[in-house]
Order: sequence, then C-alpha cells, then structure tokens
Amino acid sequence: MEVKVEQNLINFKLDSKTRSALFGMIGIGVLSLLIGYFTLSHTPPRHEGGHSNPAWSAFLIGTFFITGISLAGVFFTALSHITGAHWAVTVRRIAEGYGLFLPVVGVLLLITVVGIHDLYEWSHSEVVAHDHLLQHKKPLLNVPFFVARMILFGAAWSTFGWFFYRRSTKQDQDKDVSHTQFNARLAGGFIVFFALSFSLASFDLIMSLTPHWFSTMFGVYCFAGAYQTGLSTLVIMIYFLKKKGYLGNLVNENHIHDIGKFMLGFCTFWAYVGFSQFMLIWYANIPEETFFYEQRLTGGWEVISYSLPFIKFVFPFLLLLNRPNKRDINVLVKIALWIVFTQIIEIYWLVFPANFENFHFSGLVLTFGTVIGFIGLFGFVVLKRYESAPLIPVGDPRLDQALHHHQ
Repeated sequence: MEVKVEQNLINFKLDSKTRSALFGMIGIGVLSLLIGYFTLSHTPPRHEGGHSNPAWSAFLIGTFFITGISLAGVFFTALSHITGAHWAVTVRRIAEGYGLFLPVVGVLLLITVVGIHDLYEWSHSEVVAHDHLLQHKKPLLNVPFFVARMILFGAAWSTFGWFFYRRSTKQDQDKDVSHTQFNARLAGGFIVFFALSFSLASFDLIMSLTPHWFSTMFGVYCFAGAYQTGLSTLVIMIYFLKKKGYLGNLVNENHIHDIGKFMLGFCTFWAYVGFSQFMLIWYANIPEETFFYEQRLTGGWEVISYSLPFIKFVFPFLLLLNRPNKRDINVLVKIALWIVFTQIIEIYWLVFPANFENFHFSGLVLTFGTVIGFIGLFGFVVLKRYESAPLIPVGDPRLDQALHHHQ
C-alpha cells in the first residue's frame, strides 16, 4: 500500500541562517587549530618521540570523534535492515545521511597522516631502533602500512555508506522491495567488516599513541562510546529538523522513546566495558598494563579520570531511567547534548595524556574549539545531502507500520 506523506515535511532545504552558523563553527575550528599550532608549540612532550604541539592532538580528537558519529549512523542503518525493524524506518534516512560524510572522514584520516611524526612515537625510526618492543611491533606499526590502512578504512566505509543510501533513495522512485532485500544482505557484511575495521582503526589512531600498552577490549570500548554518541546526535538532528518545521508526526514520541532506550542501553554498555577493562588491569597489576591508568592519575589528569564514570555514566543513566524523559524530545535532546559533551572529554582523556605529562586547560579549550569546527563541517555536509532526497524513505514497504508505531 502506497503511503501518502506531506511533501513539505520531508523536502529539506538548508536555510541561510543555519548555513551561516555552520560556517561560523567551521571558522572557530580552523581558528582554534591555527592559534594552537602557533601559540602552544612549546608544550613539553611526555616521551622522546613526542611532539610539542597540541594542535595535532586536537585534530586527531576531532577526526576520531566525527568518524565514530558517521559510522554510528551507518551501523544504525545496518541494524535496522538486518533486524527488519519497522519502527526505525522513519528515522533511518537521517542516519543514512551520516554515511555520506565518510568520504570526508577519509580525507581527514589522510590529513592526520601529515602529523604522524607529531603524534606517534613509533613513527620515529631513531626511537624504534632503541626499543625492542617497538621493533617487534614494526610489521604493524610502520608509516606505509598505517597510511594503507587509513586509505582502506576510508574507502571501504564510504562505499558501504554510499550503497545503503543509493539503494534506499532509489527505492523512493521505483518502490521495488528488492532494494530492501539487498540492503539487508549488505548489512550483514557491513557489520562484520565494521566490527573488525573500527577496532583496528581504534588501535591505530588512539591505542598506538601509547605503543607499549595494549588492550584487547579497547576496540569495543571505543565502539560503545561512539555508538552512544551517534544515537545522541540522531536525537539532536531530529530535534533540529522538527524545530525547522520538518518531520511533524512522522517521527513521534514512540520513535524517540526507542532511540532513548538504545541510549540507555549503550550508556550501561560503555560503563560495563570500561569497568571490565580497568578491573582486569588493576587486578592483574602488571606494570606493562597499569601505566596507562597511572599516566591518567597524575599530572592533573586525575580530575578527569575520577569524573568520567559520573559524568558519562551515572548522570545520564539516572536521567535515562525515567520513561517520560525518553519520550519527550525536549528533555532527551538535553541529555543527548550532555553525552556528546562527555564524549569529547573522554577522547581528550584518551589522547592528550599519551603525549603530554601534565594537564593544561589551554589544551582542553583547543580541543573543544577544534571539535566545534568538525561538528560544523559534519552538519553542513550532511544537511546539504538531506536536500537531495526526502527525509524519510517513502518507498520502504514497512513505512506504514513505522508511521503507526506505538508502545
């Protein structure tokens, strides 16, 4: 049965006020990086192969943050296809748009390579020559192979994101159910590849900042935070579109409630994985592992270390337990903004102590300024892509069920 939808609710047009705001955010990011690069260049590094310029660390934080959000959108799309979740149909197109930012992610990953010697101790041949463990890891941690992996990840993720979006928008025109079947099959392949590739990317980009330390749980830990944040940005995007007069009742409190339940689940999952990783390292008490946390319990970093469990788990968890909070988008969007804020803090906590022994507030300000720029870039690219197709997949055979979703 063909479902009739008001066109003014689904045909998005980026207005000049929003465009100017996004360009302003991009400007803040560029200015922050320039100021950081030229004024904070003498910050003492932690290790011999370290850098004395926090701007590259801030750029890495922005890249990893926005990569996680973009992939979270594609992962949400894949989950909705492989499970046949009818409730997610009306919000799926918004998530599909995230995948169209992945080509930009590929470019950002390559730009990160430019600063590889400022970020990664293992990229300095003179350091590796005097370090037995780094010599042992050299087949993996070497510049050419690192660059090759960044190119592979960026290209593969972009391809998956494009195929999901392409098939979905094509179905808007021909209403052919084979597109749904194709995306369901594609989803299985993507989820397997995503599990492996995002874990490896987390190892490469974040864990190898401290190449003597490793955790087999680190990829899952990064995924939990990224997906929790991706779901939060989905709520923020829906809120923004509704405020601009789009979607109407096509996305109602029941859809919002389901996303809120996922946010609660991954809030708990993040805490579970994070505590499990810490507990195992603490219990084993092996110096080769414990120094990761030791670095973050000295030099002023302990304030963030002790705060993270409360600001990223306890506070949002208690708020998300309340059913009305998950059904009211005006409340849920505030919780979502808080989760995004804490994700930036967490990635900062993962990156900066690896290269800098002491906490400096200027580095935190630099990070937030840079990430604001990345968010502006993400918002502009994704919103421009929303102009090219309806905001909901009008050709999906499960659309009628999604529109009448209730609980």
